[in-house]
Amino acid sequence: MMSTSPVYVEKPSLLSFDKSTAIVLVAISLMVVETFSGALRFYLDQAGISVMLYGPKVACLILFALELRNFKASPAVWLCLLGLLLSAAWAGLNGAGAGNFAFALYGISPLLFGLACGDQIIRHKRLFMWAIAFCLMASLAGIALDRYINLPWKGYSYTIAGTELSANTAWAAEDADRPAGFARISSALAIIISIFSLYLIATLRSRLLGLLVCAIGLGGVILTTSKAPALGFIGAVGLLMICRFRWTTRAAVVVAVVLGISLPFLALMVDFDPNKISATSALASIYDRLINTWPNVIKALISEDRAITGAGFGLVGSSVAAFPVIDADVFMISDSTVVYLWAIFGLAGLFLYALHIPLFFILADSTTRYGRAMLGTSFCICIVSWTTDTLEVTLANLFLGMAVGHVLAVKSQVRNALPKPLELPRWNPLPGLS
Repeated sequence: MMSTSPVYVEKPSLLSFDKSTAIVLVAISLMVVETFSGALRFYLDQAGISVMLYGPKVACLILFALELRNFKASPAVWLCLLGLLLSAAWAGLNGAGAGNFAFALYGISPLLFGLACGDQIIRHKRLFMWAIAFCLMASLAGIALDRYINLPWKGYSYTIAGTELSANTAWAAEDADRPAGFARISSALAIIISIFSLYLIATLRSRLLGLLVCAIGLGGVILTTSKAPALGFIGAVGLLMICRFRWTTRAAVVVAVVLGISLPFLALMVDFDPNKISATSALASIYDRLINTWPNVIKALISEDRAITGAGFGLVGSSVAAFPVIDADVFMISDSTVVYLWAIFGLAGLFLYALHIPLFFILADSTTRYGRAMLGTSFCICIVSWTTDTLEVTLANLFLGMAVGHVLAVKSQVRNALPKPLELPRWNPLPGLS
């Protein structure tokens, strides 16, 4: 007679560790570092270990490289990654060095990480949500401290390898101080509050709690006096409210993307009079972009015959500031993601920006809270991108990559769920010889 001894199944330990756990911990560490970037840069520099700040982004690159083996994406995504390498090679022909490429790759590491690994965060969505709630509360507390206390890291700068870096930028507008709290700069803090608030609004089950987060988040963004994140936040909340109306949502998406593409061209076609806007006006910053920043970058691309091909990956943005290249200073600041992508990839960059439209269409059809959260955060980032180089903003990169990664995962699930076509029996004229 066989023994019927009980079979014990080992339960997973609370300390069990897998790849998805590593992914969510890296994402959380990236959010915490960005939330406290100004204070961390000050105290870590005092301790002589400021290099530790680069750990989360390096981890993003490592996990992205490891995930490439199992990364299931459409040929278009692989073509984009190949285009990135070709663009880097083109930048090398235009004078960029290995340092420019490495620093630019480091800058977009959160985007690549979110693209390949971000959808696995869903497995730990509760932990991720609590981390976002903590970072949001810390950001709001930082604003309060900045308004009433003289923070030691405010205006502090330090040097690494001969390059001067800002821990926190003291910034004023219309004679009023722009609080940055624990972050580096007020505009970055506004984007942090916007993204975290929108994620919580879309994922919280309680509608009352969602409304409370909406009010608190909007108040925090307004206190930073940053206009683009405030507009992005309001626009994203409005989009989430009309998601049930399919075609209205799609029309709003198309209008937002077309406006983002049109603004730099408007700067070329219209001769704006700088004397009509005073330096203290609320429209002074957008006028400066329309009159100076955008036309200067575009005219440099045209005069150097790079309007079609772009300058190349590594010759645009902060990589030029870290590793200067002759005649590339004009590409250091674009103040528009459209101009930024155009300067890197040429006309292909405009096409990449236009891909916001199919991205938002798929996210708008999502019925999950996470999908709606990706729609709200990425739409806010799109509006902010009208006047900001969002590919230079760490959290914008992370959540945009997560949105793209989620869409790729959804499309992969749809393909796997579709029934395979039945094969017709092959005709054999000589069945006895088969």
